Amino acid sequence: MFSKAEVQPSRARLIIDCKEAPESEADLRHPKCRSAVLGHLEHEFGVESVILSHYVERQYGPRAMEALRRILALAGLLTQLGARPPAPNFPGTTKKQVVARCAACPFRPQTLFGGLREALLADFARFHAAFAEVTGRLHHYRESGCRACTSGTANDLVYIFQEVVGFGEACLQAGPPEEGAE
Repeated sequence: MFSKAEVQPSRARLIIDCKEAPESEADLRHPKCRSAVLGHLEHEFGVESVILSHYVERQYGPRAMEALRRILALAGLLTQLGARPPAPNFPGTTKKQVVARCAACPFRPQTLFGGLREALLADFARFHAAFAEVTGRLHHYRESGCRACTSGTANDLVYIFQEVVGFGEACLQAGPPEEGAE
């Protein structure tokens, strides 16, 4: 629905054709629209505004762009954290068995942070639910050979939580957008 997009470099704006979407979905508050816009912005540089082109165009300026950039920065952080290699400690186990065990682990950094990234880019409510669920499960996980890895993951989750809180505080300080401005 939101796959047709054009960047106008001279005006530093991204125009997304939303005519195939219901008018109610052609809004950054709608998860499908926001997810599509983030997907386009992730591969662009220098975009200062977004225009959603439907029968009526909606333009989003500096405040919305700041929020979108912060979401993309958090997604980038999740990607970086997902690149951390597992740190298993299973004495008497072959490397092949350890690799297989880590590959199947739901707390493997690549799996866990990749899932959180996907949820973040799809929908805030989904991200919140996934974050709460994974922290609860990690808190109760007690495999001794995974202690170093899960400890690192717990620290990473605390850092992500602090980043999300900071993001929310920045949005509250910015206040609601002016009528018609975004």
